[in-house]
Amino acid sequence: MSRSSVGPGRNLVVCCDGTTNEIGKQLSNVLKLYRIAEKSEQQLVFYQPGIGTVAMPDSWGKWRQKAHATFEMATGKGLDRDVLAAYRFLVENYREGDRIYLFGFSRGAYTVRVLAGMIYLVGLLRQHQANFAGYALKAYKNAKEDSNYATAHEFREIVRPYAQVPIEFLGVWDTVSSVIVPVWLSIFPKFHLEELPFASINPAVKVVRHAVAIHEYRRMFRLKNWANSQKFQPNRYSQATNHTKQDLREVWFNGCHSDIGGGFVEEESALSKFPLRWMLAQARNRGLRIRTQMVNHIVLGHPRVNARQYTKPSADGLLHTSLTTGWRLLEFLPKNAHRQEWHERKIWWKRFYFPRGEPRHIPPDSLIHISAIERFKDNEKERPRNWPASYVIEKAEGP
Repeated sequence: MSRSSVGPGRNLVVCCDGTTNEIGKQLSNVLKLYRIAEKSEQQLVFYQPGIGTVAMPDSWGKWRQKAHATFEMATGKGLDRDVLAAYRFLVENYREGDRIYLFGFSRGAYTVRVLAGMIYLVGLLRQHQANFAGYALKAYKNAKEDSNYATAHEFREIVRPYAQVPIEFLGVWDTVSSVIVPVWLSIFPKFHLEELPFASINPAVKVVRHAVAIHEYRRMFRLKNWANSQKFQPNRYSQATNHTKQDLREVWFNGCHSDIGGGFVEEESALSKFPLRWMLAQARNRGLRIRTQMVNHIVLGHPRVNARQYTKPSADGLLHTSLTTGWRLLEFLPKNAHRQEWHERKIWWKRFYFPRGEPRHIPPDSLIHISAIERFKDNEKERPRNWPASYVIEKAEGP
């Protein structure tokens, strides 16, 4: 993997992990990328553990943490904390001319997408303005109730953050949001999925790479696609008309959610090496500094003396089933009909349906990774039922 030349300035790299993923023996692809990325004066790297990993210090901590993690997994609570931590890292380190790289998996992917949206809408504070970070997040979130974004505009006018901060690269594995918030319309709350501004449409992002799972069926892990055909315009107040097109590639890989973003035991992680290798190649071609010897060791499974052994990529590797007993029970709860993705599920009274392990919809002519093609090349009948009639093959490391 060769690295293209880049201009002056440093790389600021943010890595936000998925739900319950943290530093440990079972490494996610975010944590593997963090290990592989060069750390130097020219590239600063920040790692944020996943939602549901905050340790409890007292003797009841193990049980409280488990209950807390389950609640955060179900609701997405903790998103604000993680967005602010990553935002403050950028505030404290950013200098004009630096390049920003954002990586995330699962709800960590949604975290970095919200972070990018926040930077685009309210701006990136200057170092001496770090105490305004909480207000910046509040202005950003309040904007979802304001179609004209007047609150965010007023914040920018008063505080005067950096006017134009492009995101060089946004690399995410299987984005899910599932951020559930209460709306108090009476004494009883009504719960709904929170939609935050510019988390799927963001002209400040130059390059977007999204690795997504073919074999994920859980209702709480519905894919949050990135909108296609966007322009690259980091300054939302610019009057220029000669904008370039945003560079987007959303590629489908074999496996369930954690076969894409990692997190299974290393011996069962052969499938997750393909989206990791692809993402690293894509980011390196756009200026990310990585250590080749670590790629060879962690991704390709080349042995090293007195070091942990890592699994090699294999298209025939174990394909996990995420729809286990606990998750399967949720599939028989009714779901709003307007969220239906798979046409074979019956809609009752025009209002709801039962997902029952609803497959994700893969649009025609989608990009499908060569590793997924190779697995089923000798027996196409084993292809999953959501396999598209037409598709485009993505090479091992992409174009």
